[in-house]
Amino acid sequence: MISKGWLATGAMLAALASGAWLWSDRRSGSSAPATSVSVASASPALPPAPIEVEVQRISTEPLEVQVTATGTLLGRESVQLVSELSRRLVRVRAAEGSIVRQGDVLFELDASDLQAELAKLEVQARLAQATLERTERLSAEGLSNRQELDLARARVDEAAAERHALRVTLGKTLIRAPFAGRLGLRRVSEGAWVSPSTLLSTLQDTSSMKLDFTLPERYAGAVRQGGEFRFRVEGRSETFTGKVAAIEPSVDPATRSLLVRGLIEGETALVPGAAANVEVPLRVERALLVPALAIVPGIEGRRVFVAAGGRARSTPVEVGFRSGDRAQIVSGLREGDAVITTNLLRLREDMPVEIASAEAVR
Repeated sequence: MISKGWLATGAMLAALASGAWLWSDRRSGSSAPATSVSVASASPALPPAPIEVEVQRISTEPLEVQVTATGTLLGRESVQLVSELSRRLVRVRAAEGSIVRQGDVLFELDASDLQAELAKLEVQARLAQATLERTERLSAEGLSNRQELDLARARVDEAAAERHALRVTLGKTLIRAPFAGRLGLRRVSEGAWVSPSTLLSTLQDTSSMKLDFTLPERYAGAVRQGGEFRFRVEGRSETFTGKVAAIEPSVDPATRSLLVRGLIEGETALVPGAAANVEVPLRVERALLVPALAIVPGIEGRRVFVAAGGRARSTPVEVGFRSGDRAQIVSGLREGDAVITTNLLRLREDMPVEIASAEAVR
């Protein structure tokens, strides 16, 4: 039988042999990458192959776009009728809904106390005139001094001024139509106490109409006074036309929109206050256009890739109007630039490109 000593010696020798084999294997494995690195560093890096792209050379041309907006119809003239005085309404002279002419009396206020005051002033004026005539005779005979004559003349002038002021107040008791038009519904009855804050009625001149609508501020440079527009209203099948009469000179900072007022000539039977769906054709004579698909949106804004010198250049742009599959470039590009239209997702700044075909934007 084999003794226990021999067995222990054999196990020890086997362990030493296994350890030596593992150390040799690890040493040979760690040296292999070093050899491969040295070989790789010795070979030169190859330049990336250029990406084949298609480009379109941009040019300026006229651009027409249709801008839609919502507006409100207004009468040519419109006013809320109120009294300038606080007095009792004694008579309604015009029927509600009737057609009135400019200057027609619509409402009459109580003026009895003013009439009495005017009669009193008339008496005082006659007395002042008689005093002046007597003083002038006495002055001519040397029985009155210059001061008394001046005082008599001043009293005559004062009486005339008081009568004129009272007649102005009396005129305000007759509320007249400031222009020709249709009277609205009456809001008060005879006998009511009215003040400057009391609405009596409204007056609308619809011989022609106005239409107010707003456009986004980016169209501020394109809309022109005198330009035509079209609109439609609910309940009417026809399309109406009008012309831009005035443009607000500033953009509303709260809404970033521009207020435009149009004029519709002639009787149209349109109702003031109605909503209108407006279409405004805008035209830019020299617009720089690119295909809309060439514009790449990003966190820092919109960009396009331009092929220049065999490489792709990422260029930030400002976009204006859009018309179908094309977009106007307001800034960032120049006429004749070669805008890349394919392989946009693979492109990076300064990447080499090869132009497969080029055509002008149409």
